[in-house]
Amino acid sequence: MKKQWKRLLIAALSSSSVFAGTWVWYQSTDSNRASHSNEKPLAYVGKVVEDIQRRPASRLLWQLVNTGEPLYNGEAIRTSERGEVRIQFVDSDRYLDLEPESLIVIKKSEGEIALDLMEGSLFVNAKAGAGDSNAPGLVLNSANGKVDLSQASASLSKGSGNSVDVQVLEGKASIKGSNGQTQDLTTREEVQILSPSPQKPVAMNAESPDPVSFQWRGFPANTQVSLWVGPSRKQLKEVKKASLNASQLQAPLSFGRHYWKLVAMTPQGTVAGESPIYKTEVLARYAPTVTFPTADAEIPAAQLPYDLSFKWQKGDDTRQTTLEIWSDEKMTRKIATQSFTKEESFTVPGLKSGTYYWRMTSYFVDTEKPVLGKVQKFTVGSVAELNAKKAPIPVLVDFTMPEKNLVQYYVEQPQLDLSWKGDRIDQVASWRVKYRGEKEAPEAARSMDVKETKVTTPVRKPGRYIASIEALSSDGKVLGTASSQILTVSPLPLLQAPVFTPAEGMLQASNDGRSQLVWSKVDGAREYWLTIRKNGKQLKRSKYAQNSTSLKNLLPGEYEVEVSAVDNYGRSSEVLPARKLLVPDTSNIKAPTLKKIKVN
Repeated sequence: MKKQWKRLLIAALSSSSVFAGTWVWYQSTDSNRASHSNEKPLAYVGKVVEDIQRRPASRLLWQLVNTGEPLYNGEAIRTSERGEVRIQFVDSDRYLDLEPESLIVIKKSEGEIALDLMEGSLFVNAKAGAGDSNAPGLVLNSANGKVDLSQASASLSKGSGNSVDVQVLEGKASIKGSNGQTQDLTTREEVQILSPSPQKPVAMNAESPDPVSFQWRGFPANTQVSLWVGPSRKQLKEVKKASLNASQLQAPLSFGRHYWKLVAMTPQGTVAGESPIYKTEVLARYAPTVTFPTADAEIPAAQLPYDLSFKWQKGDDTRQTTLEIWSDEKMTRKIATQSFTKEESFTVPGLKSGTYYWRMTSYFVDTEKPVLGKVQKFTVGSVAELNAKKAPIPVLVDFTMPEKNLVQYYVEQPQLDLSWKGDRIDQVASWRVKYRGEKEAPEAARSMDVKETKVTTPVRKPGRYIASIEALSSDGKVLGTASSQILTVSPLPLLQAPVFTPAEGMLQASNDGRSQLVWSKVDGAREYWLTIRKNGKQLKRSKYAQNSTSLKNLLPGEYEVEVSAVDNYGRSSEVLPARKLLVPDTSNIKAPTLKKIKVN
């Protein structure tokens, strides 16, 4: 009996040591920061749209990636159906934009950065760093050879088989084949796009958007050019046709990203020419938000002439604002014109009693066309002239949602959760909440008046929304306005699937039939469900609060086990393919021996 207990103790110690070693190995590979403590990153994650995932070189599982995170040698990045990400390379102005449904691997060897485009499309802007002699080379690995992109801006897409289509937009690029020969890829397209500029955004006034102008040259004579537009390279549809032999057309495009191409057709209906596929982003531009004076404000002056202080809020991408003031409704008598680059206030001295008209204009970094604000008015007068009516004191209104809530998740009904604050709430009788879809016109915004400084309102569908808050006085006048806030409403993602430890190979019970099963903890999991099957038939399904269990009394044979996590809303996580569990049909436990047999 002592020998049996000794064997059981040795088996338990061996199993525990293997489990401990496996757990230490798993945890050591789980920390990116630890594994890359002495390694310099190749790039950083820039602007992220929707869900983006990364897979470090030492890991098997994909992880979500956020803005500002470093990327290291050998890491893979992939985008979802609507996901996009900008990858900014270290120590240079070069970057690449990875398009939806794409997968890329970034490596560094022999003093250069190599890109392996596994699927999808991307845009590389390396021309901005072409003059930096310290920047490493930037190349693309393809089936035909190594493409040098160090001095080019190019659009790349995965073609049929292992081929990669390279379209050089600016600069120069070359390919070095396996035979050592170098070939220049900087060829001029027969069709030249004059506007819009490929890969550069088109900005327009959000209050009165203009159609986008498309101009070209190089299509054959006696052809009719049509514009094809879509949300991705695979979903292009014809939206407008130009006149026969025309070299331009105007097409209204909603705010957001669009892929497009031009197709020339003969009168007989055959394709005579086609441009490459380009990506253009249409940006909404807004005039500065003026916090004082508010529209139609009546400002009592204790002493005339009166010095009035204008206050406003400008956007991050505004390079210049201009304030214009007139003393007549027809705007023929201008009394002030002032331009600003960083300032957000300006004092107009010596205003006499009367009504004045003003307008603010914005100039942005990516366009020369200004965005003109609406012409507003205010009145300055003595207390007696304004019938002793106190002028409204402006209320500063700010959103208070945390930064992480700029993306708001829901489980059943899409909704917006808004909260805000004001500095003079004793003057505020109510708050007016306005919101609309990002692509909807401003006049289509929904509004509601509330008493509290927070509100939860359902919306029709997930997507991006623009919200604003106005502070109202008891007579309905606007005392202050919060700057518009863009929020994304998205379904709450399911939990990641738990992973058995070890992550690969067959799970095996000990010789006494006991099976110790351990799986990874999942953040946000309320409970775990373990399912055991044999020959496709379910034998047991059990719930566990922890991430481990011990099974016993399983007959010898081969079983299938799978585990899932359940979140606080009762939703089951993704489930990985079932793992094999082997219960051996031999035992090292020695059976008792009969020493004497007596037969009567």
